[in-house]
Amino acid sequence: MKISLVVPVFNEEDTIPIFYKTVREFNELKEYEIEIVFINDGSKDATESIINKIAASDPLVIPLSFTRNFGKEPALFAGLDHATGDAVIPIDVDLQDPIEVIPHLIEKWQAGADMVLAKRSDRSTDGRMKRKTAEWFYKLHNKIS
Repeated sequence: MKISLVVPVFNEEDTIPIFYKTVREFNELKEYEIEIVFINDGSKDATESIINKIAASDPLVIPLSFTRNFGKEPALFAGLDHATGDAVIPIDVDLQDPIEVIPHLIEKWQAGADMVLAKRSDRSTDGRMKRKTAEWFYKLHNKIS
């Protein structure tokens, strides 16, 4: 089964290699064909060249690049358009959402769910502004769902 990780990035030259290594070395994902779709959202650092270098040695890495910064949502949509997996999981490159949750998402999807969402249950390490914006997001999400 092929799983696509859609990963928008902006000026993330330091975190991309760590993310890539973490995904490729995580044992619980080895049973799946993991495609990683990196979307460079107009970065000014070496992000694009790092993604292209990784993609040159790994056919399951799909590099996309915007000429300027359009924002996270357009980057996510571009990644979704290019993902070829049976299931697609958007994830941040900074690993703030633990990679360990991915097998649980896949398990729920394989059990018959059309869509699987995950929500962090412990935000105690987040700053006040981050907690507030997350609260607003989930209120809006629940209202329109």
